[in-house]
Amino acid sequence: MAARTDQVQLEHAKVPQTELLQPLRRKMEVFIDLDESEAGCIAGLERHRADFSRGERIIDEGDRHRDVYTIREGWCMMSRALPDGRRQVTNFCLPGDFLCFNAGLLERSSRDISALTDVRAYRIPPDDIMRLFARAPRLAVAFAWSNAQDESILAERLTSLGRRTAYERVAHLFVELWRRLELLDLTEGGRFLLPVTREQLADALGLSTLHLYRTLRKLQGDRLLDLRPGGVRILDMPGLETAAKFEESYLHYTEVPKQTERLLNRLKAVDNA
Repeated sequence: MAARTDQVQLEHAKVPQTELLQPLRRKMEVFIDLDESEAGCIAGLERHRADFSRGERIIDEGDRHRDVYTIREGWCMMSRALPDGRRQVTNFCLPGDFLCFNAGLLERSSRDISALTDVRAYRIPPDDIMRLFARAPRLAVAFAWSNAQDESILAERLTSLGRRTAYERVAHLFVELWRRLELLDLTEGGRFLLPVTREQLADALGLSTLHLYRTLRKLQGDRLLDLRPGGVRILDMPGLETAAKFEESYLHYTEVPKQTERLLNRLKAVDNA
């Protein structure tokens, strides 16, 4: 890969424009089997479309919360900035993810959120979320699971920053993104697109851009992945997972715990009585 001064070669690659069948619904179905009513509730949340252009700020740290958003297409980035301009990217947000999920609980945002690509999202008034919680407790639990997963990803990122080597943390991020995109059928033939600049990637990994470049070159030299203008190709997934010391349990791709399912079924039976 030829050296670049400001970006990974993938910066200008476009996110796939394939229309996803309700990515929020697909994500929730990892956790619970949705019935028709619950699927209808999700569809009902997607009434107010909100589009953002690449680079547009969705909310700034300290801004007053107004709405919750769910991403239908595109990528967003969450970050925190220090007064001197240094920045930590805390997460990359994908289709099916919530933005500002705590808008009904916290008055102001604790992070900046910006669009990495053109983004198609839906704006959800916090009151609608609260009403849904009251009438669809199983779905409320699934939404809480999604929020807990975001917290788990953040904790894993902190572990990478504090304890993994540069080689391990870069490998780990690529495996994590693959797992999250694979869930949405946004991978193909070992490939996925990464609309992220080198600076943004370095800010997510706590590395200088030069150190990041050297690490990417090492991963390519070890035949674990290949970076091209059209995207990332994973050449050796078992090898990349080993390099990352990756354990995917933190992603919590599991069904609702049986005891929780039994409690929800009892609540539903009482409501129907």
